[in-house]
Amino acid sequence: MAKKKTEPFVDLSWDDLREWASSKIVERGKSYQRQKLVSKLAVLDNGGLLAWVDGTHKYATQVTMDEDDLPESICTCPYGCDCKHGVAVVLEYLEQIKKNKRVPKAAKNDERLSLFDEDGWDDDVDEVDDEDDYDYDESPLAKKIKPEIAAYLGGKSKTQLTELLCDLAEKFPKMAQELTDRNQLASGNVKSLITRLKKDIREISSESGWQNYWEHEGYTPDYSQIRIKLETLLKAGHPDEVLKLGKELIELGNRQVEESHDDGETATEIEECMPVVVKALEQSSMANADKLAWAVDVVLKDDYDVFNAFDDYLGLRHAKADWNILADQLLRQLNQMKSSNSRSDYHRNYMRDRVSDWVMYALEQAGREDEIIPLCETEAQKTASYARLVKYLIAEKRYIDAERWIQEGIQKTEKELPGIASDLRNRLKEIRSSQKDWISVATMQAEEFVRYPSQETFLACKTTSTKTKSWPKVREHLMVYLEKGELPWKQKGWPLGKSDQVKPERSYRNTFPMTDVLIDIAILEKKPEQVLFWYDQSQKDRHSWVGTGDDRIAAAIQDHAPERSIAIWKTIAEGFINQTKPSAYEQAAGYLRKAEKVMKQQKKLTEWKIYLNGLREQHARKKRFIEILDHSDGRPIISKKR
Repeated sequence: MAKKKTEPFVDLSWDDLREWASSKIVERGKSYQRQKLVSKLAVLDNGGLLAWVDGTHKYATQVTMDEDDLPESICTCPYGCDCKHGVAVVLEYLEQIKKNKRVPKAAKNDERLSLFDEDGWDDDVDEVDDEDDYDYDESPLAKKIKPEIAAYLGGKSKTQLTELLCDLAEKFPKMAQELTDRNQLASGNVKSLITRLKKDIREISSESGWQNYWEHEGYTPDYSQIRIKLETLLKAGHPDEVLKLGKELIELGNRQVEESHDDGETATEIEECMPVVVKALEQSSMANADKLAWAVDVVLKDDYDVFNAFDDYLGLRHAKADWNILADQLLRQLNQMKSSNSRSDYHRNYMRDRVSDWVMYALEQAGREDEIIPLCETEAQKTASYARLVKYLIAEKRYIDAERWIQEGIQKTEKELPGIASDLRNRLKEIRSSQKDWISVATMQAEEFVRYPSQETFLACKTTSTKTKSWPKVREHLMVYLEKGELPWKQKGWPLGKSDQVKPERSYRNTFPMTDVLIDIAILEKKPEQVLFWYDQSQKDRHSWVGTGDDRIAAAIQDHAPERSIAIWKTIAEGFINQTKPSAYEQAAGYLRKAEKVMKQQKKLTEWKIYLNGLREQHARKKRFIEILDHSDGRPIISKKR
């Protein structure tokens, strides 16, 4: 049915919204609409929608329909278009229609329309992949009204301004506190502000952040006032005091981030305070070399990428003499640390490697590059950091030395630290590649495939063996190995070098045929009949168990065997439904949508509706699931129209 020109949004389904703005943004838009953040909704002459949406700032949002009968929106938020604010506007409009409420027409001179012409509001939209990637700065609305505010205040007398500020301070406690802070600083009472700020930091950092996104509940510590007070203190000329407070903030904040479960929201709050602490470090009374040491100490304690501002500071230009002092300080620190070649001492060696990395960086900045490789040699024997040493040797084109250390490193790490050994073999392949010794490179890659058979190592074998024009034969031998377990170089007609010392990793032994790898290769080579053959073979061992990993099977065979792909997606979805939790219901809906798409292609929509109705009856008590299912069946969001 064609959509009415005057009400172009009423036939939209949840699938339409997801196709327009993605599931993630739709969920955020739903949350905004439910929180009643949409205001002053109006209809444009062309049938589009216009509204204010409260977010980080107050944004003007406009939504219209494109030629494919899907929404498209522009917004004064930094994301710029097709954002959660646009989704919220559409949902609010549909809610008004559902309640038979009249949505007024927008005036031709509506102030919001002029905001879309403001310079700069969408300059960077093309560079943003996700709304959360944006650093929300001053909104276009704020920029627009600033001159008006300035003109208004400029016309007031001193007495009138005092009365106005007192009135606002009474209404807004944060403003009152800011004025109090400034008064204390102006009167020289810095100690009171510092004492209160220290208390605030301890209080805010004492409770871990958490989020339950499905119930729209949670707690994220608000560090905005801490940041503002630190900035106020710094502007008043007290960098050393800010730095002391920053040290406490870093220590307590690091612990708080570790204990929080909120997808990094607490970390972001703390991270936004760090540029102020860095400025305080730059302006502090410490010697320049001590400033570098202070920053390195923070970075070494940063396990959650919260203190990147200090990485940036260390990346600036600093005097060689200061780097020289720092290098000597870090060398002394390194010499006092213990090390071990045991896997059980991984954390100890990890910390030593981080310190030695900074030693090497400081040596480089100080012009003492000749000390780096000898230090790497010493550290390789202490912490098994052979890969770092080999990287430096290759950069210096000392290939003979690099190969010697590669062989020693592989020998000492093969059993307990196989990841390091694998990295070293890759370094050896780099050397052989630079020498264009493609037979050796292809042989080593075949060895790696035997150790770790996968789609990735198979592709790497294809790339290297193609250079030797031996890929068809190599492929044939690799496939026999996957099916029967016979090592490629022990098969007749192997075109590359012998590798009698190489064996598959323990987890891959005695698992032939390796059906998972054979399936992945069949998917890679787009051979659905082989995908299905090896999948059926794997099912014999798994006793017909189906899991989320089988999604790739269903996708690969949907044209070759659509009924099988539908059955797989149904089984995966039903498994999630039985978990009885909202996050699982959302995942179930995703797999059901995949199955529905194939059913549509097969023209079996009646059969599909019967199946969905069966799910509704079976899980009628799971209200959240029924809601999500109703949002996934392609029906209009509202069924009642004016």
